[in-house]
Amino acid sequence: MRPLRLRRHQRGATLLVSLIMLVVITMFAVTGINLSSVNLRIVGNAQIQRQLEAAVQEAIEQQISNPAAFSPTAVAMTATIDGFVVTVSAPGCKFYTVAGGYSRTQDIAPEFTYWDFEATATDGLSGAKVTIHQGAKIPLPAGNCT
Repeated sequence: MRPLRLRRHQRGATLLVSLIMLVVITMFAVTGINLSSVNLRIVGNAQIQRQLEAAVQEAIEQQISNPAAFSPTAVAMTATIDGFVVTVSAPGCKFYTVAGGYSRTQDIAPEFTYWDFEATATDGLSGAKVTIHQGAKIPLPAGNCT
């Protein structure tokens, strides 16, 4: 008769161990779902950041391709690229050097001018913001860099 009494006590212990195992497995599943959700947001933000960088770089290239950008009266430019509004500030000539083979006494000596371009774009949905500075060395006639 003793073996029967032992079985009655074991039934409750088996149920308790099973419930504890179920809780632990559920906790692992919930943690896994939370981690994958966070990782998905991180990857999404990184993708938007790269798209913004590409849009800003394209806007700078458009500004550099415009000959009017390299004058003392250059103005800022706003462009919509890939759905992002990109603002390129008016480029500024930082300094210049006389091109080789010419002397400073010649007023028509070409100069190597060094320009700074700054562009900014912000994603309205995620709030991500990108600002890129890019320099350009452009040979121009004398007097374009003040």
